[in-house]
Amino acid sequence: MPEGRGGGHRRVAAAVLVTAWGLALAGIALAVAAGAPWDSDQGFFLVDTADALVYGLVAAVVLSRRLHPVGWLVALTALGTGVSAVVAQLGELAMGGAPDGPPPPWLVLQGTAWVPGTLALMLVVPYLLAGERPSRGGRAAVGAGVAVIAASLAVRLLDPWPWPEADLSFSPLGVRGEAWARLAEPLAWWLQLAVVVLGFGGAGYAAWTRWRDREARGLGWLAIGVALISATFVPLLAWPEGEPGRAVALFTPLAHLASQAFFPAAILVTVLRRRLFGIDLAVSRTLVWTLLTGLLVAGHLASVALLGLLLPGEGTVARVLATAGTAAAIQPVRGWLQRRVDRLVYGEAPAPALTRVGRHLGSAGPPEEALAGMAESIAGSFRLGAVRILGPGATGRSPDDVAVPLSVRGEPAGVLLVTPRPGERLDRRARAALDEVAPVVATAVRLAAVTRALRESRGRLAAARDDERRLLRRELHDEIGPALAGVGLGLAAVRNLLPPGAERADELLARLREEVDARVEEVRVLARGLVPPVLAELGLVAALRELVMRYEADGLTVLVRAAGGAGDRTPPEVAGAVYAIVAEAIRNVARHARAGLCVVELGVSEGLLKVAVQDDGAGMAAGARQGVGTVSIRERAEGVGGTALWSPGEGGRGTRLELRLPC
Repeated sequence: MPEGRGGGHRRVAAAVLVTAWGLALAGIALAVAAGAPWDSDQGFFLVDTADALVYGLVAAVVLSRRLHPVGWLVALTALGTGVSAVVAQLGELAMGGAPDGPPPPWLVLQGTAWVPGTLALMLVVPYLLAGERPSRGGRAAVGAGVAVIAASLAVRLLDPWPWPEADLSFSPLGVRGEAWARLAEPLAWWLQLAVVVLGFGGAGYAAWTRWRDREARGLGWLAIGVALISATFVPLLAWPEGEPGRAVALFTPLAHLASQAFFPAAILVTVLRRRLFGIDLAVSRTLVWTLLTGLLVAGHLASVALLGLLLPGEGTVARVLATAGTAAAIQPVRGWLQRRVDRLVYGEAPAPALTRVGRHLGSAGPPEEALAGMAESIAGSFRLGAVRILGPGATGRSPDDVAVPLSVRGEPAGVLLVTPRPGERLDRRARAALDEVAPVVATAVRLAAVTRALRESRGRLAAARDDERRLLRRELHDEIGPALAGVGLGLAAVRNLLPPGAERADELLARLREEVDARVEEVRVLARGLVPPVLAELGLVAALRELVMRYEADGLTVLVRAAGGAGDRTPPEVAGAVYAIVAEAIRNVARHARAGLCVVELGVSEGLLKVAVQDDGAGMAAGARQGVGTVSIRERAEGVGGTALWSPGEGGRGTRLELRLPC
């Protein structure tokens, strides 16, 4: 069936509304014509008429905007109860002239037409509204509910009553058999019990889903509505044969009418979400008026009854006090209801959303992760399809996006692109709430930009520092080192020119030659430490393996493990920092840890080079102060935009150093 504008089919919705309201109005006209006295049957007629009017309107609104299964079930309820109302009054007219005659066969619709839709509201709808896809238990409950509905309808249609006491059956499809006649009544009772149990189960499922997902708007109201409808069947279980008292007999229609203060609004809000545009104010005001009227009437009656028992006299004082109390409670109760109805219809208020966004900002990691988390938090808080945060000058906006500008101190900081869910659009309240959230997002965007600029500046400083180290190494290796070596050779030549007998001068020149040779070696070691040749020639992993070979003679076994080509394409400044950090870490292990094994692991994931250095030594004492080496490691890691974290080793033995560096 093609969908019309707004996600539904307006002609189908109009047909449902006209038919349901036509049946309700026809039932009212027939009731006036029949002039039947008020009894419990007329109470059920009132319920059927109200259901046809209310659920007919709800079904029309839902189907005009979204072809949802719940919309069809609500339409079935409206049409079924409308048929029951009309048939009930036609029966009054038909049987009025011959009350002892056989009922017309179509009168069976009075007790069966309402069954599929009304029971579906209790047994099926809660699971369809509690999530995009019911859980396995929910699907099983839906299957059980469908089976109970079908069985209940079948029992009502096939019931042979009043046969065999009379030679007729109320239902034209009644099966006249002694075994079935004995089974039909207890089977109907057990099916009603199943309806009550499954109905309260559906209410509990909706309430549990609401408790688990605090953003699931409408499910709490749905749980109350389902529980009220389920409670209307309890008197039928308690008095399966006899007539209950008048108060109990009134409970079923009144409780069913009370459920209409919760059920329709819950369906509209849960199914349509932001497809309520244009009717949100009407839904809000109607719901507040209905609930306020019901609560005030119930409170007034309860106050009159209670004060009548406590105060002496004919009850005049009690009625006056109850009226005064009711009048005084109007404004507070209205404000209390309005806040809850607004949360139901419009969603979360800005303050809780700001709290959640701020909490996420405070617990997030890197700026990019913080912005992504904020976008997800905003989408969840306001029930949006997607949320994107773009910086200044960024493009990629689609026609369905709503742009919320971001600014800090009057300067543009970016834009918040909000995409409603398919078929929905933002109402004024949602847009106002997003405007209140925007300053927090703008601050986060500016913070991310500043952090990114700082990271880039730090990267440039690290690159400049590495360039200076390379220049210094080249000067040490190519100029100072050879110059000192030349001085040593000159000293050797001078010794060869000494005349015989100059032992003291020869000894002094020999010591000077040894000192110069030692300084030459130190220059070479210093140059090699600044930028190891193997690091520039063969890469990070080869340089680390060459580094750890120096510790084998000291009794420390160091293993280097690289996974997935880690270190192959590491930027030079990052590779130099990793080499220096690992060298410092292994030096600390050799000096202080009393370890026999040290493992260096390298890996790449999520765009980060992850390096771990772990030993099996004594570990770090609790509360130990950071030494020069520890501070140097942290500064080197932060200098290239990374982090360094120390923790106990696996099994509580030794120390584990973890590095996360951009690669």
